[in-house]
Amino acid sequence: MYAGSYIVGSGIPWLLLSELFPINVKGSAGSICNFMGSCTGWVVAYYFNFLTEWSSTGTFFIFSVCCAANFILSATMVPETKGRTLEEIQTSITHS
Repeated sequence: MYAGSYIVGSGIPWLLLSELFPINVKGSAGSICNFMGSCTGWVVAYYFNFLTEWSSTGTFFIFSVCCAANFILSATMVPETKGRTLEEIQTSITHS
């Protein structure tokens, strides 16, 4: 389940990256995005066994809370980009 969810969810930062950043910073932003995705994947894989030994129910509760928080933050903070130019998106991000 984790691997499947990770594969599906790992494309979302790259999709946002291509929509929100201007072309002159996409390379640097892509490197940071890839590094952070690799680091968070490593943290989850490393600590999963330790957490399941502590409490399997607690482990999945912790991960579900993280997923819910990520969903709420994404729903409230990521701007809608459909039908908008890059300049309009950047203006809405910098003024809000």
